[in-house]
Amino acid sequence: MGHKALLLETLRHHATPAIPWVPFAGVHAGQLRGYSAREVLTDEEKLLEVLLEVNRLYDPDGQPVVFDLQVEAEILGCELLWAEKAPPSVARHPLADGLHVPSYLPEPTDGRLPLILSATRRLKAMVGDHTALYAVVCGPFTLASHLRGTEMFMDMFDDPATLAQLLAYTTRVAERVARVLVQKPGRRSSP
Repeated sequence: MGHKALLLETLRHHATPAIPWVPFAGVHAGQLRGYSAREVLTDEEKLLEVLLEVNRLYDPDGQPVVFDLQVEAEILGCELLWAEKAPPSVARHPLADGLHVPSYLPEPTDGRLPLILSATRRLKAMVGDHTALYAVVCGPFTLASHLRGTEMFMDMFDDPATLAQLLAYTTRVAERVARVLVQKPGRRSSP
């Protein structure tokens, strides 16, 4: 049984002869080639280079393409603070001064999504026959905290109804981004 097949059979809850190996080689994979986290997350060529090195070195059954839970937050207006050896963190929360529910849903052309989509297509062409590729999406609660900041925890008591609306919105964002990440090239994501 090949690497990818082993992983897919496991995800289908079928018995397999081994446990799949999926190293969550995120920005630290940049260290394999001497690149900073920012370089790996903003430069498609460097990202692809380290992904191929992870694939060669670790011989995984599956691997994530980008492990950065701030991609959606950046698209929705969060200001990021970049580090050399870690994913960025949210430095400014656009809803910190007032809880309102946005309506914008990300498009494939927004933020770093074009870079991620292109790197994924290229990596799939190179290793996709034997390695399963993962996409990572920021969950609704985490994304809501990125947008609102620590005030979100007070909202649980002070304004739970609006917070529930914000969480419904961030759920729609996660669903949209997930569809964007798995769609076939040339097909438009549905709302």
